[in-house]
Amino acid sequence: MELFDAIGSRRAIRYFKPYRPVERWKVEMMFQAAHRSSRAVNASFIKAVAVERDALDPDVREALKTPTNTADLDMAPLYIFTYADPTAPNGGAGRLKDLYDRGAFAPALGWSHKYIDDVIDATILKPLVKDEVEARWIASVEAAQAIAHMLLTAVELGLGTCCKSFNVDVAKETLKVPDHLTPVWMILVGYPAEDPDAGGQRPRPPLEEDYFWGDFGSPFEPSDEVTAELEQRRLLQPLAPTSWRQDEIRAIARAYGLLEE
Repeated sequence: MELFDAIGSRRAIRYFKPYRPVERWKVEMMFQAAHRSSRAVNASFIKAVAVERDALDPDVREALKTPTNTADLDMAPLYIFTYADPTAPNGGAGRLKDLYDRGAFAPALGWSHKYIDDVIDATILKPLVKDEVEARWIASVEAAQAIAHMLLTAVELGLGTCCKSFNVDVAKETLKVPDHLTPVWMILVGYPAEDPDAGGQRPRPPLEEDYFWGDFGSPFEPSDEVTAELEQRRLLQPLAPTSWRQDEIRAIARAYGLLEE
């Protein structure tokens, strides 16, 4: 699948085939993609645990639920619990020096081992780790980039995903989560029971409301030519709902004994 198509075809899937497990090799591919995401100071800001639904006690599964995470949790055959690690910048100077030695940085840009020690480590990394709020913020941002890679890889592999909240206390006890990690999302993963299109692409505000050129007083106006190109490459797709969406939802509800109305 082309990248633009994968981005445009990503949906939050909420109906899964509960009887079809997710192959371990597909989880490995999702993790490898996450492992290649952009990361500040080449640090491992994300920690993730894949758990098969049926490996959990039914009472634990029930206790993991929140108001936004109900029957879909029962249907998804695999959960990926994601956490951000605010201690990840520790050791950053050593990793940056290694990147320097590998040619990622160069003297032409002002870099050297001394610059890494005296400037980057002393004035940025060490103060960052000491500021809990700042450290958790950047860790969550960096972890989210890895999560985005996982979601797009799942699309490429024919899987459906949905990022959900979860009972963090239950997960912490069950998964033996270290105290310093910050919970991000529980990702439901499985084969869609609904059409992977899931009723059409979700609507978004006009591009110019959120993106700008030069300053916030200059909205970024999309062009007809680029819009047409992205429609052809399937990054931009027909918006939800499709004409058959409500019939599909009712059919799935009947098939799995869920409420129709």
